[in-house]
Amino acid sequence: MVPKISKETKKEIFKLISTPGIEIDDIAQKVKLDTETILKLLSDEYLRNNLDHGRRLCCRF
Repeated sequence: MVPKISKETKKEIFKLISTPGIEIDDIAQKVKLDTETILKLLSDEYLRNNLDHGRRLCCRF
């Protein structure tokens, strides 16, 4: 379970993760959270929104 993260912080994380050249460690430093929390948040968001929708099965490997 991801600890409570404010909507502004989540928005900042999603903005940073979509920026080319920014790594998870960089995001962790900017939003002052640990890397595992950010990865858990992104994983939960991925599963919740089915971000894999529309990809063919052959593209997953």
